[in-house]
Amino acid sequence: MNDGKTLKPSGQRCKKTTLLSIFAVLAIGLSITEMTMAGGSCAVAKRQGDSLAIEWVASSRDSAASAIQKAEQKLLDQGYRQRGQDVHAQASSELTHAYVAILKTEYTTARGKTRTSYGCGFSSRSAEEAEQAAVYDLRNYSWGWKAEYGYRVEEAFWY
Repeated sequence: MNDGKTLKPSGQRCKKTTLLSIFAVLAIGLSITEMTMAGGSCAVAKRQGDSLAIEWVASSRDSAASAIQKAEQKLLDQGYRQRGQDVHAQASSELTHAYVAILKTEYTTARGKTRTSYGCGFSSRSAEEAEQAAVYDLRNYSWGWKAEYGYRVEEAFWY
């Protein structure tokens, strides 16, 4: 019979429930961290639209954020920090395992300037899909590039 008093669980039961809740949150957090702690990135050094160099980091041991930082740092360590040069991540992925394609093209623009450009692509499905992603990346970052200029695959690998 309820005499108007609210029932409270015992202190021991509350502690067990709280501990189980904390454990569940930690377990979920760790599993999410495990899933997102892999990836890759390609960073490019450019000057006035011309790509000077590319570096990449891709592994199941690096997060995408870590891979971006490491790839950019590789270029900075090579001296690509001079005035007018820009080092930036051009493509990245948080895929745990992926095919990677790095493309390079050299072409002459409509204004007669020789340009070098890079493309970088990732795919969990196939090397061909990674190459297509790299072509898309190349087109996005090199507005003067056209498919008829062609490209060559600099690197293709799986991590």
